[in-house]
Amino acid sequence: MIRLVPQSLAARTLAALTIGFAILFAAMVGVHDILLRQAAERGTEELLAQRLSALMDAVAAAPEAERDRVAHALSRPDLTVHWYRDPAPTPEHPSAEEWPTVAARTKALSRLASEVRVRPGRYNAASGRIVDIGATARLTDGSWLDVELASFNVLSADQSVIHAYAAAIGLALLLAVGYAARSVSAPVAALAKTVTRIDLEQELPAIPASGPREVRQLAEALNGMAVRTRDAFRQRTLALGALSHDLMSPIARLKLRAEDLPDEAKAPIRRDLAEMETMVSDVLAYLRGGHDGEAIQPLAVTALVRTVADEFIDAGTPVEEGRMDEEAVVLGRRVAIKRAVTNLVANAIRHGRDPWVGVEALHDAVLVRVGDHGPGIPPEDLPRVTEPFFRGDRARTAGGGSGLGLSTARAIAEGHGGGLEIDSAPGRGTVVTLRFPRRVQAAGAAGRGNKTM
Repeated sequence: MIRLVPQSLAARTLAALTIGFAILFAAMVGVHDILLRQAAERGTEELLAQRLSALMDAVAAAPEAERDRVAHALSRPDLTVHWYRDPAPTPEHPSAEEWPTVAARTKALSRLASEVRVRPGRYNAASGRIVDIGATARLTDGSWLDVELASFNVLSADQSVIHAYAAAIGLALLLAVGYAARSVSAPVAALAKTVTRIDLEQELPAIPASGPREVRQLAEALNGMAVRTRDAFRQRTLALGALSHDLMSPIARLKLRAEDLPDEAKAPIRRDLAEMETMVSDVLAYLRGGHDGEAIQPLAVTALVRTVADEFIDAGTPVEEGRMDEEAVVLGRRVAIKRAVTNLVANAIRHGRDPWVGVEALHDAVLVRVGDHGPGIPPEDLPRVTEPFFRGDRARTAGGGSGLGLSTARAIAEGHGGGLEIDSAPGRGTVVTLRFPRRVQAAGAAGRGNKTM
């Protein structure tokens, strides 16, 4: 049912108005048909009463000796008129209650009839006429007049034409409303499309301010916000550069001074300085979102992952290779993606055992999987393990790491238009999957970088 609901503003507006017009049209047609039928019935009765009264007055106005001749003269194949001086009513003569409306109206129109009885006859659907209508009138002088009308046309209107006109008017209104809804939704859609192309590393495009007043106000507000965001991003970049220089330089000087210390004091200081340097590098990498002005280029992901695995093997930590698709190529930043994979492998070594890596090329994406055969991540920690500086109890007990490895990897993947997924079960290990899109548009997505401020 959700798929059947229109998603765009124009489609929803048009669908709602279409339903409303359909209900209104059905109600209008129903009411119109009822009123038209009632009007046709009243009009038919009025015309029949006028015709009967005219026949009665025509015969009654003639001299008594001429009335029978006049009656026969008025008769036709579908109309029979008889005048009687004083007949006794026959069983087929109608009573006054059979069609009281026409009888009363005929009597009111006739000047020479003192009593009128009308037999309504029956409706013939094939011809659309009333057949076998009969009327008996008692004239003012006491004589009687019988009228037998074979058929009488029923008043009607061509309802199909009326319905066609109403449908045409409704369609024209829907087209006008659709155009109006489109004129409102088109600027909003253009606004959303422009916002999605905003790249904080490039000059921000001006969002077009067109459409209704509210849309123009929103576009102007977003233009102002984009300028402020760009300025804040530039200031953060400058602050990161200053922080890198201010922190890394003293650490380098401390390393040099530690060389003059005795061996028993040198090793602990070296370890502390190396940990400080790693933490500063991790924080800077996380804040940069994995890009330092590095150019985007086609990358052979399998070769890059093998390079990371070889570096760990050279350092004395074996890393097993799983599935490696050679056709896995993406557009991205080599240093950033290498850092993401390195962080995941380091996590697998630190918190698990027997780490492994794999690369799978799909139709629209490349998957980089890093896993281990360790104790896994507790289910209650899974939703938070990618939060900056979050560590589970076991990680805190084991020590090491800055708590930014997964956060940085996720920021790099999202900066390339992809994402990060974690599959872990206690006692069976953890598998972390990086997804990078293979589309050419990935370059634009990668240019947006990390949105974490």
